[in-house]
Amino acid sequence: MAKNLSVELGQYGIRVNCVSPFATATPILRKAVGMMEKNKVEDVVSLCANLKGVVLELEDIAEAALYLGSDESTYASGMNLVVDGGYSLTNLAFSNAIKSQFS
Repeated sequence: MAKNLSVELGQYGIRVNCVSPFATATPILRKAVGMMEKNKVEDVVSLCANLKGVVLELEDIAEAALYLGSDESTYASGMNLVVDGGYSLTNLAFSNAIKSQFS
């Protein structure tokens, strides 16, 4: 969608980008998996993550969005900034780990 919109709106000087993050321990995710403690959700998510030793925080996603809205990205359009620590380049480990944790 971002690519198509960037083609349509670029002629008017409008840039279109999006951010695609990995799982973060937001209140919605914590409620969905039946865990209220942030660190427990982060532990489960970390089992599935490709990039070890780092936990994705909401601030990381916000920084990506701020970059795309800043003057430092004035010629970036049609971009999907994937903030997933390389997970989308790997396999179905997330699904498998979630299944094993809650089965």
